[in-house]
Amino acid sequence: MFLLAIAVVLSLILTIQSVYTLYIMLYTWDRPEASRKAKAPARLLSPRMSFTVLLPARHEEDVIQTTIERVVQANYPKSLLEVVVICSVDDTGTIAKAQQKVAQLHRQGMTNVHVLAFKNKPINKPHGLNVGLRHTHNEVVTIFDAEDDIHPDIFNVVNTVMLEEKVSVVQCGVQLMNYQDKWYSALNVLEYFFWFKSRLHYHARLGMTPLGGNTVFFTRQVLERVGGWDEQDLTEDADIGIRLSLMGERMRVVYDDRYVTREETP
Repeated sequence: MFLLAIAVVLSLILTIQSVYTLYIMLYTWDRPEASRKAKAPARLLSPRMSFTVLLPARHEEDVIQTTIERVVQANYPKSLLEVVVICSVDDTGTIAKAQQKVAQLHRQGMTNVHVLAFKNKPINKPHGLNVGLRHTHNEVVTIFDAEDDIHPDIFNVVNTVMLEEKVSVVQCGVQLMNYQDKWYSALNVLEYFFWFKSRLHYHARLGMTPLGGNTVFFTRQVLERVGGWDEQDLTEDADIGIRLSLMGERMRVVYDDRYVTREETP
């Protein structure tokens, strides 16, 4: 009888959890106004804000040159854009490929791209981001991963949102693409879709937003106030989002199919 009671209680808890999870996965479908508010602005303002793009990379020699090219070719003035590839000094393969691409771009007159190699520990993404933050200067700091395929107008979208809505953090959408590669790839694709399309908007409405690891934009001032990323945290992206939420910072979640960052599932 005791075991039966435990089973009933556990079943009830799991049922409640399942219903709640389903609700937040479908939140923007249940509330169409939330979906409308998540869209990118219909009219994009002229570029005014300057952006620092941090590209943390670890053993990404196969893709880093393509990603650098995509970022520097964005539809945004080069004078308002700086791109920094961040690697540990022991990642000689990625550094060599990145430096090769940077040298090529410098010959073409695009001197706003650099490679930054750090030698101190820990060797992880949040440490690299903090190093990049200390060595750059533009108003807005964003992160893209080494395999990201960004939309050319993403900086114009964020420039407009930050100027019009006076927010200090903007999280834009990410969509995984290679759903046929492995048996679990389709599940990852769906998870990302529901997270950025619906669940993240629900969390934002509650005022507690666990941010994503890329295509997220911060004003430099807010990053300095929060103290950067926690280098001992495996989920530094969600952590900084929660800390900023607790500080009362205004955040905007943008999910617009036209402007998502496309990337491959692991």
